Amino acid sequence: MNTFFVSLITMDHINFENDVKLVDALGVDALHIDIMDGHFVPRYGIYPEIIERVSHVSNIPLDLHMMVNDVFFAIDQFKHVPNIEYVRFHIESCIGNEMRVVDKIRSINAKPVACINLGTSFSALDRLVGNNEIDGVMLMGIHPGVLIQDARPQNILNDIGELKSILNGSNADSFIGLDGAVSLDTIKPLSDAGINNFIGGSSSIYKGIDRKSPWDVQEKKINENWIKIKELLR
Repeated sequence: MNTFFVSLITMDHINFENDVKLVDALGVDALHIDIMDGHFVPRYGIYPEIIERVSHVSNIPLDLHMMVNDVFFAIDQFKHVPNIEYVRFHIESCIGNEMRVVDKIRSINAKPVACINLGTSFSALDRLVGNNEIDGVMLMGIHPGVLIQDARPQNILNDIGELKSILNGSNADSFIGLDGAVSLDTIKPLSDAGINNFIGGSSSIYKGIDRKSPWDVQEKKINENWIKIKELLR
């Protein structure tokens, strides 16, 4: 089954509440939240206090994407936030300590998902997959935390077959995610190729949104985009 998570960072930063309540009502599967430290990626993310406030606006599940060097510290900052269902961690930030990271994530009753950057070999997943330590894998269709760049959906289409063969029969087999390169044009071919968890934002559910326009105009366009997304995910 395909799932679609909306990226919180692509919402209206002045008024998260409208967007959160709307996507919850529409039936989006979760909110994807980028946690960034300015070191592992060249940007800063969203404070725990903001995410905790978001969790009181809606009961929609939360999906934390740890783009940080110190995953243990970051998890401790967010562990008291309600509704955390997934924590995604980058293999590149914890080589040799992956199992400890998995244990830390499970200690807050969340599901661990391993993220892998565009240039990283899938062999980095061998022990995690072979020992059924993770509940999913997420590919990056962009360089994480870099604002101006071209997405690489073709790279994902070229590589997904290799990943599926590695995951075959494992816990992670049913959860293959993609962050970046998710658009109204790419969802269908990526889904056909094997991606079943999509992180979307400005190129999909918020495509064509003018944040200066009245909320009812924005809401109408978001609804229209969501109808298209649901058709593409079938």
